[in-house]
Amino acid sequence: GALWMCIVLNPHCKLEQKSSWLKQLKKWNSVDVCPWEDGNHGNELPNLTNALPQGANANQENMGQCKTLEYHHLPVHKFLEEGESYLTLAVEVALIGLGQQRIMPDGLYAQEKVCRNEEQLISKLQEIELDDTLVKIFRKQAVFLIEGGPYSGLGEVIHRESVPMHTFAKYLFTSLLPHDAELAYKTALRAMRLLVLESTAPSGDMTRPHHIASVVPNRYPRWFTLSHIESQQCELASTMLTAAKGDVRRLETVLESIQKNIHSSSHIFKLAQDAFKIATLMDSLPDITLLKVSLELGLQ
Repeated sequence: GALWMCIVLNPHCKLEQKSSWLKQLKKWNSVDVCPWEDGNHGNELPNLTNALPQGANANQENMGQCKTLEYHHLPVHKFLEEGESYLTLAVEVALIGLGQQRIMPDGLYAQEKVCRNEEQLISKLQEIELDDTLVKIFRKQAVFLIEGGPYSGLGEVIHRESVPMHTFAKYLFTSLLPHDAELAYKTALRAMRLLVLESTAPSGDMTRPHHIASVVPNRYPRWFTLSHIESQQCELASTMLTAAKGDVRRLETVLESIQKNIHSSSHIFKLAQDAFKIATLMDSLPDITLLKVSLELGLQ
């Protein structure tokens, strides 16, 4: 959008150039997929008054790689490089976008929109059947996100008001589990945190008087969607408990994560019930470790 604004504000373009560009922009705005970005049309410029709304609309509608996951319109058979198609590129861009660290915006509408957009994109991804090529992309991006710096929502250190990754991590977990269980659990366990509910110690050297004035009581930001976020955190934990049945080491790790990160007593109690149901689900003997997890959570 910024690039188009520079082009259309050029005072030296001719009338026929403006007309030609306007026609081209209207044509591009009518298709679902972005055209190739070749330089063959670089000598012409669009009409300022008519082109800007078109360009703005196109930019609004086609955010994220021209509706990144409208993959059913893409010629997925056309390969760009060896083993790389429009579909694989779209999936990788979607994973990068979902995993980026971002601060929760102010206001109910904006916060609901964050949740809604994330869930819509994940639902698009869930329509794709993962093949070996896509599994490699999932693995690569999961490792990048875990080892990533401040741009990653799954990095070791995140901002206290960073948008939680529970929903995205649940999708990553279920996608990776059949192919790389260790990475799946590592990703999901990293995402369990909910820092906005944790008390933070004041930073700085408290022995010096001038730091005292900067210390303010810990306060919770206004997260209107917090109940929904806590539900998603609970869902992620329940998904891990279900998958870890029969694996003592993993069950203990998931239990520790629940006890550390979940602050809602009602959700902890729900997980105690879930663990009990999972432990006694089959006709065979109940899973003793899961029954212990259920007891621990119930007592907590």
